[in-house]
Amino acid sequence: MTQSDGQNSGLADGQGNGQDNGQDRGQGGMHAAAARGAVLRRLARASPAATAADDPATLSPMRALRLALTRAAQRRSRLVITVLGITQEVVPLDDLLRLIEADLLLIGLDGDCGLAGLAGIDTQTRAAVIEMQTMGKLRSEAAAARPVTATDLALVLPLLTGFLEELAQTSVATPLAGWVDGYLPGRRLPDLRAAGLALPESRYRLVRLTLDLGAGERQGSIVLALPESRTVADTPAPDPAQDWTRAFQTALGAAPADLHAVLHRMRLPLRSIEAFSVGQVLALPGVAVTSVSIEGPDGRRIAQARLGQLAGLRAVRLERPPPAVLSPAPPLPPVRRDLLGATPEPNRAG
Repeated sequence: MTQSDGQNSGLADGQGNGQDNGQDRGQGGMHAAAARGAVLRRLARASPAATAADDPATLSPMRALRLALTRAAQRRSRLVITVLGITQEVVPLDDLLRLIEADLLLIGLDGDCGLAGLAGIDTQTRAAVIEMQTMGKLRSEAAAARPVTATDLALVLPLLTGFLEELAQTSVATPLAGWVDGYLPGRRLPDLRAAGLALPESRYRLVRLTLDLGAGERQGSIVLALPESRTVADTPAPDPAQDWTRAFQTALGAAPADLHAVLHRMRLPLRSIEAFSVGQVLALPGVAVTSVSIEGPDGRRIAQARLGQLAGLRAVRLERPPPAVLSPAPPLPPVRRDLLGATPEPNRAG
């Protein structure tokens, strides 16, 4: 379902003036149409004042999405955008992964039970946010495709967080009410394969917003995917008296635990260490791939592991502990009679 509600309403205030000016100048044909189109785009990009149509009680789902994103972009990233179109569909996980472009920056959306959905931001939208944050203005030409960096993620997170917060407010009187409540952006998902392995099996509502970024002909897109329905009524509040143990276990299980995989320990004189050079091979006598020891921060051995690879990366596989071997007990010392309470025999004089 594609809807241009946001675009049409954004253009309504300026369309008459653009057409009248074109007619007054007497210009016709394609040049006049192009001029009017440019005027309309500039008017649509202007930040409109709040109107009665933006009252959450009267918004449609599509207009709630449009209003939430435009507000978040302006307030969080100083970016004036226009939502050109919105589509939404409900699909299972496998179809969701096929409908999302592979070049998007994928960010997990976390709820009370961990990862529950994802958001995707395309190259042009990422570039627009970064340009506004670093230069204060947008380039007229489209951004070139490049790998995503940690800086990209840090700069677009406020926009995504603001979008979720604004949507929770603008959708209160629509069928989307409660859909994004309680979700926050989490970690970056490397690719769609990793997303498919991490996301739970469910039916997802996939929303795609196409954007006019406000500079030349630059356009971008943002996708949002979360379970189809999630309302407060669907998740009753737990009884604190009954749920205390589970909450304590959850909190304790989330505590960080540092483990060290140790292949070998050795002592060397300081002069040998100072003579180390790149490419030097160190002999590890008696070390095999099964010699890895998993140790805690205090050096206590926790498990035995085998050195290997997984997906081209170094990995260790935990091994079963060796069976216990009983060794013969050492012989007991001879029993001293005086410890048993025996009394010496009396002397017999002749």
